Amino acid sequence: MSDRPLTDAEIELALSELPGWTHADDRLEREWTFDGHLPALAAATGVGLLNERRNHHADLIVRYNRLKVSTTTHSAGNKISAKDTDLAKAVSDLLD
Repeated sequence: MSDRPLTDAEIELALSELPGWTHADDRLEREWTFDGHLPALAAATGVGLLNERRNHHADLIVRYNRLKVSTTTHSAGNKISAKDTDLAKAVSDLLD
């Protein structure tokens, strides 16, 4: 998969297929809310496994019952690439 940064138009198109995800500060972000702390931690572990399989690692923040996932491509100059949109889709498929 290419590390080429996506254009704004490509990002907007990708977001149209990624409900709940936003684009800010050259990152794709989304937050999920769970029934408690342990389910949020379990979700973070699942996302971590996806990250490892793709060798593309999103930032994960757990705040009690919430998990925030934020991704950018460092090798693309900290811009959004197809690696990020692919990971966002996989995370959504896992957590939705």
